[in-house]
Amino acid sequence: MMTGITIAKETRLFLLSLAVGAGMSFLYDLLRVLRRRTAHRAAAVSLEDILYFLLCALLHFAFVLKDNRGQLRGYILVGELLGWVCWHLSAGAVLVEAGSRLLGIVQRVVAGILRVLLFPLYGLYRLMRRISAALSKVLEKILKKVIQKGKYTLKRKRLMLYNLIGRFKRVNQKRGDCDGIEKETAE
Repeated sequence: MMTGITIAKETRLFLLSLAVGAGMSFLYDLLRVLRRRTAHRAAAVSLEDILYFLLCALLHFAFVLKDNRGQLRGYILVGELLGWVCWHLSAGAVLVEAGSRLLGIVQRVVAGILRVLLFPLYGLYRLMRRISAALSKVLEKILKKVIQKGKYTLKRKRLMLYNLIGRFKRVNQKRGDCDGIEKETAE
């Protein structure tokens, strides 16, 4: 009875599992490069690690499902582990160092380009800040004067309602009117 499993197929699966392990290590090296160049809090590092391990689990599952019809073999796990460790100890260390330097250069170049592109906007922002500061000082002086004048307006002009009523009564009395009604004289 032939099961279809040959030494050539197992060797091929083992070599492929080495490549899958090296690919997983490469993904982790990319995370290491990002962690070197940017500040991370402990919670962010934990979340990144959880997402990395979930991605590795999905990659492992897809590899076993596609290439070995879902049958888990010990040599596949050993091959992935060996591939991960070999990449991490050899090319991974070099890649992390080179990637960190390259990412630093890219960050400086992008920052320089943004600085050049945004310089006119920064100048406009500084100009608008100066103008708004000058306007706020002028408006503050004007509003202080308006508030001070507003406190004494009624007293100086004597335009209160009871003053107006008294003024109308005096004018009408001089003319001879009483409460606005003219007296009729008998003829």
